[in-house]
Amino acid sequence: MLTYTKKIMPLWLLSAGLLFTRPVLAQNQPQTQQVTKTTWTLPECIDYALKNNLQVKQRQLDARLTDINLKGARANMLPSLNGSTNYGFNFGRSIDPTENTFTTQQIQSANFSVSSSVPLFNGFQIQNTIKQNRLNKEAAETDITTAQNNLILDVVAAYLQIIYSDALLENAKVQLSSSQQQAERTQKLFRAGSVAGSNVLEIQSQVATDELAIINAQNQKDIAELRLMQLLDLKKVTDFEVVKPDIKDPGQEIINFDPEEVYGIAQQNMPEVRSAELRVNSALKGIEISRGAYFPRLALGGNLNTQYSSARSLYLGSNTFVQRALGFSDAAGTQPLFVYVPNQVAQKYPFLDQLTDNQGKSLFLSLNIPILNGLQTRNNVARARLNHESAVLNTEIVRNQLRQNIQQAYADALAAQKKFAATSRQLEALEQTFKNAEIRFNNGVLNPTEFNVARNNFIRAQTDLIQARYDYTFKLKVLDFYQGKSLSL
Repeated sequence: MLTYTKKIMPLWLLSAGLLFTRPVLAQNQPQTQQVTKTTWTLPECIDYALKNNLQVKQRQLDARLTDINLKGARANMLPSLNGSTNYGFNFGRSIDPTENTFTTQQIQSANFSVSSSVPLFNGFQIQNTIKQNRLNKEAAETDITTAQNNLILDVVAAYLQIIYSDALLENAKVQLSSSQQQAERTQKLFRAGSVAGSNVLEIQSQVATDELAIINAQNQKDIAELRLMQLLDLKKVTDFEVVKPDIKDPGQEIINFDPEEVYGIAQQNMPEVRSAELRVNSALKGIEISRGAYFPRLALGGNLNTQYSSARSLYLGSNTFVQRALGFSDAAGTQPLFVYVPNQVAQKYPFLDQLTDNQGKSLFLSLNIPILNGLQTRNNVARARLNHESAVLNTEIVRNQLRQNIQQAYADALAAQKKFAATSRQLEALEQTFKNAEIRFNNGVLNPTEFNVARNNFIRAQTDLIQARYDYTFKLKVLDFYQGKSLSL
């Protein structure tokens, strides 16, 4: 099986150069479409996976949510504007809301009000919240790149695993064909009386072993294809095949790679490090937001209201006068005192006129001074400081993991280089041994058991070389990625 190092970011460069060149798609991708094609190239696999992978889509939704949070934080700087209204129907003894007098008639009344307020000062909490949400949005967008790179790495590994399994399958078929030819030759020799019957049985046993090897190789390839189809989120595809590129044997030049020097460059460019650093800055803003609760709050507000009552009448003057008693003109109270006033005629007070005439306006400043709130502000500040310490610690963990990944990639590449070189030499030696054994076996000098031992050693060396070739090729591309080199084959 192929092995690889997880968390190598950003890997779109690695995948693009591993077989073909293709850029990473934009973050917002269309929905999954019906798939009819059966033959896939690596860029097509990567593009389709980035469009349809659920983990990437989840990161994209998280980024959209942080964008909404940022817009909401910015909107908190705008004035608030709210309206309210109510309608009432009173009967029996009640109070006329427009004149505040008792009445026994049925009343229909309505109130309308509009209020607005704008924060003038709140300990800079709004400004710091905007900055924090801006950092969170940037970190979430960086997480998308990390998720895409993780996915691309898995797709590349699964793609190479299919190619590797297919190479093993082809090699097993060649070995089976060779064994069948040997079985036919041995059967003829047995009929001619040149070899014993045990030789035939041993060769037939080898044929059965090679047939089993084909089945195992086919199963391994099917599992690798299934793994890739799962990464692509393909529901049902028959006859799934990948395009096999011409991967040549890697060279044996000395690997020029300084892990510490490359680490210094990589920690400035890797998205997971950038995301962790952004969250440290976000946690710092969280401390400032919590501290802002210690400061007074000053706000400017205003209100506009009006009302209507069906019990209220509109009185209009006329040219006639009526007599009204004001009291008595003598101390004994026997001589009433009258005055003449203009006669007023009551009319229905129109709804819109009442709304205009009953308007009330107000403007105010409000100051809220925190004195004691159950130590909530103090606890919030302490909690924010712990969140910051946790973010700093997480950043160090991410950097250490990156350093370990680079060191591991370097060590893996060196080991793969040595293994490929040793396996190549081993194959050359075992191939010559097998050819000699085959000649001796055909001449009847070598028995089937010794021949099968030489043959199996040669087959095993071929399998080891196939694995070493793909493993070494992948590890070299990882090193090229960390060094910023071109990754094309």
